[in-house]
Amino acid sequence: MIMNSPTSDYRLLERYASPMGGVFSTSDLRSLFDEGRNVYLKRRIDRLAQEGLLTRFCRGFFTTPAFDHAVLAMRLNPQSYVSLGSALARELMIGSVPARALYCVKTGSARAYSSPALTVTFLAIAPHLYFGFRTINAVQFALPEKALLDTLYFHLRGHTFSFDIFSDIDISRLDTAALADFLSHYRNPRFVQFVKGYLNDRR
Repeated sequence: MIMNSPTSDYRLLERYASPMGGVFSTSDLRSLFDEGRNVYLKRRIDRLAQEGLLTRFCRGFFTTPAFDHAVLAMRLNPQSYVSLGSALARELMIGSVPARALYCVKTGSARAYSSPALTVTFLAIAPHLYFGFRTINAVQFALPEKALLDTLYFHLRGHTFSFDIFSDIDISRLDTAALADFLSHYRNPRFVQFVKGYLNDRR
């Protein structure tokens, strides 16, 4: 069978890039191109990469030039949610964060994936603290209150951020009842007291 033309592959990629958020796994591309033979699939992917239409992000995942960072994070780890500075910036609680960085929270072990285009950092949290997010267009985003608590939680664990947690976060938009409810799930008295002091200092 003759391998499909570059134009045909380009049109398929262009057609599905938006619905897929510009993120394709190897199996996605196999199905898209209806190509069961690994050697030919690789050639077709390589050809698109040479044209700048696809970039290998990490093993098993490829992106188009205008890919959605949060969609990629969900494909890398569906059991995670966007949080910390990435969620705070989305909620307009801080200014911008580095464009080539995305921060997420998951259970299990922390992990980071890096490419010239983006670094996706997954910080690890205890299973009982895996809550406080909503799904928007198949992406899980921390609610503002949980994004703040995650930020303060990891601050106490020694993580640094591109913003100052004491001066750069606007807490005026927080739902105080939701925040109190979320805080009740934390079992570390030191953290609970830190959060209460942090909030009192800003009221």
